[in-house]
Amino acid sequence: MNALFTAHKHYGSLLLALVLLVIIVALVKGPKPALQRMVAVLVDINLVVGLVVVFQAESRNVSWFHPIFALGAVGLLHAAAKSEDKAKVVRCFSLALVLLIAAWSVNAPWGPDFFKTTWLIKSAPAVIVK
Repeated sequence: MNALFTAHKHYGSLLLALVLLVIIVALVKGPKPALQRMVAVLVDINLVVGLVVVFQAESRNVSWFHPIFALGAVGLLHAAAKSEDKAKVVRCFSLALVLLIAAWSVNAPWGPDFFKTTWLIKSAPAVIVK
């Protein structure tokens, strides 16, 4: 298995825990914009790593649902990243967590078959520079 794909996969699992941590901290201690912004940027990084993985020659086909759910989550995370409003932070980060779990389910063995057979992104062959 491709090392970058493995990093994207495990880093994504860590990000689920970090998004949940932000929700818990916001509920218990109130919003912490520094933590919220950091988690939003970390999700951005994983999104970019995922895009690189898709365009590698040895990568596999991925459903369009995966990046759509991930982009939706990134939008919600950034919408609440600087917010001091507890309700907004909890709402946006909770919806983002649901979208990230949905993005995970697209490629997971336990995920719905509909995601695995609909709107596939075909892997592009690598460009060989001589």
